Amino acid sequence: MSSLAPLPLRLRALLRLALSRLRAALDNRAAPHTDAERLQIEAEIAEGARISSGYFALLFCSCGIAALGLLQSSAAVVIGAMLISPLMGPIMGMGMGVARLDARAFERAAVALALGAAVSVAASALIVWASPLKDVTPEILARTRPTLLDLVVAILSGIVGAYVLITKRPGVVAGVAIATALMPPLAVVGYGLATGAWNMAGGASLLFLTNVVAILGAVFTVARRYGFQPVVRGRRRWEEMALVATLLLLSMPLAVSLRDIVIEARETARVRGAILGVFETGDQHITDLQVRAGGAGVEQVRAVVVTGRFQAQAERLVAQALGGRPDVQIEQILTADGLPQADPSGGALANRALATSRPLRTTPEQKLRDMLAGVGTIGAISTPSAGRLNAAVQLNRPATLDDYAALESAAQRFLPEVELELTPPFLDLPVVEFAEGRSELSPAGERQVAMIAWAFQRWNVQGAEVVGSASPGPRGPRPRDLRVAQARAQTVADRLEALGVRDMEIRSEAPDAAPQDPSTLWFARVRPLGAPGLAPAPTAAPDASSDATVDAEPGA
Repeated sequence: MSSLAPLPLRLRALLRLALSRLRAALDNRAAPHTDAERLQIEAEIAEGARISSGYFALLFCSCGIAALGLLQSSAAVVIGAMLISPLMGPIMGMGMGVARLDARAFERAAVALALGAAVSVAASALIVWASPLKDVTPEILARTRPTLLDLVVAILSGIVGAYVLITKRPGVVAGVAIATALMPPLAVVGYGLATGAWNMAGGASLLFLTNVVAILGAVFTVARRYGFQPVVRGRRRWEEMALVATLLLLSMPLAVSLRDIVIEARETARVRGAILGVFETGDQHITDLQVRAGGAGVEQVRAVVVTGRFQAQAERLVAQALGGRPDVQIEQILTADGLPQADPSGGALANRALATSRPLRTTPEQKLRDMLAGVGTIGAISTPSAGRLNAAVQLNRPATLDDYAALESAAQRFLPEVELELTPPFLDLPVVEFAEGRSELSPAGERQVAMIAWAFQRWNVQGAEVVGSASPGPRGPRPRDLRVAQARAQTVADRLEALGVRDMEIRSEAPDAAPQDPSTLWFARVRPLGAPGLAPAPTAAPDASSDATVDAEPGA
């Protein structure tokens, strides 16, 4: 009769059976349920959260190993530091204190955690300060801000850690230690303090506090699930209020992290869509995407795109699709397996790096011509020495020097057997922008000067005219305005000289009247000396004295 029962009835019966078995598994009859067993477990957790000389010794060694592993970008060494870190004990004690509403136990565990974190940060900072290795590695960058995955891992680790202690299953303690990853963020905080990277230190601190709160909440949930109830004893009202206030204070980093995680997830999806929309070839693959977003939207994008077709002005188009504000850097890696596709618009420009169905030829020159078919034209090709290849290139679509530099980088990856140099046509050089009243190069300014030096090297230009500009005061140019303009020109000239440009002519200018937007005059413009096809540099104002040190000057 049961075999003839309707299918929905059988499904409901199977579902009830599965739920009952799941409920039985969660009950776990082997788990402690007696008061004596709970007291024993509570004592073991309190012992793990106790301050001792061994506790600080383990912390110092663990954080030292973590710092060295991060500096060497060695995941194996970092995992070793996680295994010996004792920080999980105090967090378990804090979670049990919350579950039992035991303010004193919570306080003892919190003090142990705070002192342990301070010792760990100090040890990491000391080791980084003494180490000759101070470069930012991928292992360090991975721990400078909390992500959704970090939050989920922390919650699951807290659940597993509490379950292991309460049910006395020590076999998976090592796995929990690896998953929680509490020590590496503290080591990154020490790295940030030792190197002055305050943003990294702040982001790693937020990651550590997020992990702590997530694990604490998971421990509280599991402890209550296994019958750990609030202690029955005379408690002072202020102790309960202090416990609640502390929990609220600890929850603030989690709230900030959740907000940032939501913003980052939303903006990352938007950036991914913008990149795919710009390429529109169907054969591209984003292998690496890093998005930094804030309350105002996307601020910075770093992406690596594997594609069979080079997309000129990809960075500018993506920035436009995102509102024009973010700093976008896209590295395009060209592949040899792209197949030709018809241009849906029927136009002659089929912006693609591989537009031929015939197999690529064998020599680097032939490979380069096949790769750029449909993208641009190749002029003179020379091989000045064995293993080197120089070629003049003209893209079919309007392009900037950034596009030509990106094309050279992509083609170099495609032709690793030679040292490749692509010479672009003579184009306008980027303007080097400065902050108000300043003459120091910003990171964006450094990239602009590096791009100018790259173009000079490709054009075989040895001299440059640098014109620094500043906005004048309400009554016209002031001496300090000309000093700012002169210092800007000198800064750019010094940097170009360090990058291989030999001959320099330096001038400064400040117009008689300021435009409506004074920031349009906070720049230095560079013109190659003796290079054809470029507009002359603007007429300079009389040179100012160059012996002054430039500080922040409003309106310059």
